[in-house]
Amino acid sequence: MQLCAIVTKDDLTSVVEQLTPLRVAVRPRRVITLGRPTKVDLVAGAGLRVRGDARFTWDVGGLTIPVTLRSWQIMLVPAFVAAPDGGHLLAFDPVLEELDLKNVPMFLDGRIAEAIKGGLAAQKGKLAWDFEKQLGITRSLPHQISPAGDVTLSPNGGTVTVTATEMRLELALSLSFRRDAAPASLRGYQQEMAPSSARGRAVAARRA
Repeated sequence: MQLCAIVTKDDLTSVVEQLTPLRVAVRPRRVITLGRPTKVDLVAGAGLRVRGDARFTWDVGGLTIPVTLRSWQIMLVPAFVAAPDGGHLLAFDPVLEELDLKNVPMFLDGRIAEAIKGGLAAQKGKLAWDFEKQLGITRSLPHQISPAGDVTLSPNGGTVTVTATEMRLELALSLSFRRDAAPASLRGYQQEMAPSSARGRAVAARRA
């Protein structure tokens, strides 16, 4: 079984706009403030491209230097990855595409750029959605059924396709049942029925 979910460009733009502006403390005395994005695009076969501006502080030898990013641009690349528990996650790995620093001393320009690239690289596999846990459903069988048990419908991996207008998720679904041990009365019934079934097969074979 498969479940198909379509996320449009407008849906993704709305989510990004609701998340920003965003202030993140990455370490003591180092804070990044991301403004609202100036551009959100889906790139076919690649991912979600986001562009905007930002401000942050950079400390050197106890001196705090304010830094302004005139523009930054990253690509969020979606992919299904293995989860620690053996399942799957839908991860969005950030890839830095553009960085435009404003009024930054030359000796800090390269260090800041490398630090930002390293910070983004460290997020690989961390911006993830545990869709199997959140979309999985387990329900108990009706109480009229014996032995008792439950039925589970759960996603198990899938594929993601990006076009210029939408992100399409196709999730594989698995259906499984769990049953408790049969009560003594039912086990006795099964034992009684087993010889009858065997005799029935034997008769049918002779007739054939």
